[in-house]
Amino acid sequence: MTADFSFNIDEVGIAYGRFQELRLKSCYQPLFRVEDDNLVPFAVEALVIAFTAGKAVPATSLFERAEKSEREALERLCRVLHMRNYANIGVDGLELFFNADPAMSDVDVEHLEWLFIENAIPPGLVVCEITEGAGPGRERVAALVRRVRQAGMRVALDDFGAGHSTPARLRLIKPDIVKIDAVWFQKAVADDEARGLLPGLFSHFHDLGCRVLVEGIETAEHLETAVSAGGDFVQGFLIARPALAGTIFDDAPVALASLAPALGQGQLAERR
Repeated sequence: MTADFSFNIDEVGIAYGRFQELRLKSCYQPLFRVEDDNLVPFAVEALVIAFTAGKAVPATSLFERAEKSEREALERLCRVLHMRNYANIGVDGLELFFNADPAMSDVDVEHLEWLFIENAIPPGLVVCEITEGAGPGRERVAALVRRVRQAGMRVALDDFGAGHSTPARLRLIKPDIVKIDAVWFQKAVADDEARGLLPGLFSHFHDLGCRVLVEGIETAEHLETAVSAGGDFVQGFLIARPALAGTIFDDAPVALASLAPALGQGQLAERR
């Protein structure tokens, strides 16, 4: 690593990094599976949070600070932190979602494979989220998807609805999971006509062999809409916020009715 980067472990075994004057920490947001009348935690999404002078810096600002020549090293440091801290969650068998730039190189995928071995993480538990954006060319994206699958990981198409949601992109990536963009979903919920189209959209994804993960669940109405439309997985502040590595993880199921009373037995039975 260059002088601007460092990898460290604190006194209780939590890994953290440094970039310039920033202290980088891993945090994990639980993802939930809709199962009967409950939400069951089955995975976490790894995120990075940076601090300076005790204040958090948004992730977008963090990467904007990096020069083009530093971006790859910064993303690699974040992956090292997430993989190293995965064991600190303290719950066996959780799937691990992480973000990947579509331009990620074969060398970075090989580095990930080494991290799996070093940290005893089965690749089958890992889901690589490929940003749903314009990104690099089709050949590069297709090559990354092949390489990720060869490494034993699964693939999620991230931020569906954020501006580049095309059938061609879906056909190219052929994701195992489609993650519905939080802002796009919340706008759809607020529009009666758009909300009415969600069941058909989710059903189309299912027909393509994809599971649907809905981000941005912040209200009971969001949760009710996601579940009623056929979403398989949900994520959002209403259910659980991201927590720093080392935080005690609550793996108990959450009753759907406790968060969205409108999800009565009749609706859940119809969904099943």
